[in-house]
Amino acid sequence: MADLKQARILVTRPAHQAENLCNLICINNGISIRFPTLEIVSVVLKLDEIEHHLTYADWFIFTSTNAVHLYCSQLDDAKMRRLKTKSCLAIGQATAQALTTVGLNVDLMPLHGYNSEALLDLAALQDVSQKNIVIIRGENGREILADTLKKRDANVSYQNVYCRKIPKIDCTEVLQLIDQKSLDLITITSGEAIQNLVKMLCTTRHDLLKKIPLIVVSERIQTIAKNLGFETIARAQTPSDDAILNTITTIINGEESG
Repeated sequence: MADLKQARILVTRPAHQAENLCNLICINNGISIRFPTLEIVSVVLKLDEIEHHLTYADWFIFTSTNAVHLYCSQLDDAKMRRLKTKSCLAIGQATAQALTTVGLNVDLMPLHGYNSEALLDLAALQDVSQKNIVIIRGENGREILADTLKKRDANVSYQNVYCRKIPKIDCTEVLQLIDQKSLDLITITSGEAIQNLVKMLCTTRHDLLKKIPLIVVSERIQTIAKNLGFETIARAQTPSDDAILNTITTIINGEESG
């Protein structure tokens, strides 16, 4: 067990996804400050779209755990049985676990990496000519996956199952901690989360905010943070809570948790 020495750590995961990381921080003698900078809002799907995809699609690609749960929650038992006859692809390990949890098989996922680029590197995705592929995702997600598959002559469509919003929450506690220089670390798990963090806090605090060390979960988010002016940025090996905890521990103690 690590000793986080009562470090105050800002957790910016969406509210429904923050519990495990906050518990890990507390168990290891840290103080978690919950401050969701993203709200995930379900999009009600059209039945004819669902029916069309279940009829004609060869592959379903799920881009996140939210995509899995918010899509499958709108399927009745008969439609879930039909989905089980399709090939389901996961963008990473957490998404694969979500598919397994709802009773679906995972036909393909990257063994290394957890993004569109890693999925596109798989041998099975090199020849997708005339494959009918549905990407289950949030609105305004990255386009590289669909664009690349189309260039490889696949027929690609989207099923947007959620949108992302900036939460309407009280920022007073976080602003006070920033003023007091009492925040030790900030955890960030998406590019939009860090962009919203900056938007949600007063510009008068931005200089102090950007001096607080960040933990991010990908090179892409690291680049966004750097471009926003954050001075100290560490990258966890994966987006998992355990990997984030290891990075927190390394920063605070100079060693990884066992």
